[in-house]
Amino acid sequence: MKLLLNCENHKNIEREINEQLEKLRTMPANDKTAAAEIAECVSRIHSHDLSQTKLPIYDAQWVVDLVRENENCECKDEIISALEYMSKFERYSYDGSLTIEKDKFMTYNVDDLRWQGEYKSGHTGSYVWDIAAIINHINDPSFSDTFLESYMRHSGKEFTLAGLYSNLYYVQVAEAVMADEFEEIIRTTRDITERKRFKSEMISDETLNRLRVNGF
Repeated sequence: MKLLLNCENHKNIEREINEQLEKLRTMPANDKTAAAEIAECVSRIHSHDLSQTKLPIYDAQWVVDLVRENENCECKDEIISALEYMSKFERYSYDGSLTIEKDKFMTYNVDDLRWQGEYKSGHTGSYVWDIAAIINHINDPSFSDTFLESYMRHSGKEFTLAGLYSNLYYVQVAEAVMADEFEEIIRTTRDITERKRFKSEMISDETLNRLRVNGF
């Protein structure tokens, strides 16, 4: 009976996620005016517990594997070192009251640079990865401001600045590998490996201060 209930519950979750994905597909992924509505859909998708799922995972290790497998990347060791550094940086920035939540369904498909098609072809991972992927795609501080405010209001979730910046780097490396274009990501990588810094112009300091996103 318990197995039957779990199966039924998972079917309900899958249906609810697909409904929200359908809503997202009515909004272009670069629609800056729909930031609040996009955030609400994403937060609803992230509300589900998918810890028992067998979907593939988007995380730092997945990106490391992408880099290793790419034959055209001449700076693999440097990028992998930066990924490992940012992964440690992300974990150490969380205290006992705030942990990295994983096993959330990813609404944005990094492989295809578009909204996910349906539940069964998707990935899971940290919800901060999904936030970073959407912000990186739109690449506009005014969108980030509205999106982050709406997401935090609807989801009730918090995240650290280190977590947000780490996931932005993961996403940017993944996209660089997919496109076989490494010039820009190498500059960012050297900022991390040589200067131990990462700064994104996609999110304004005013937004971070107003929403109290901190935690290095």
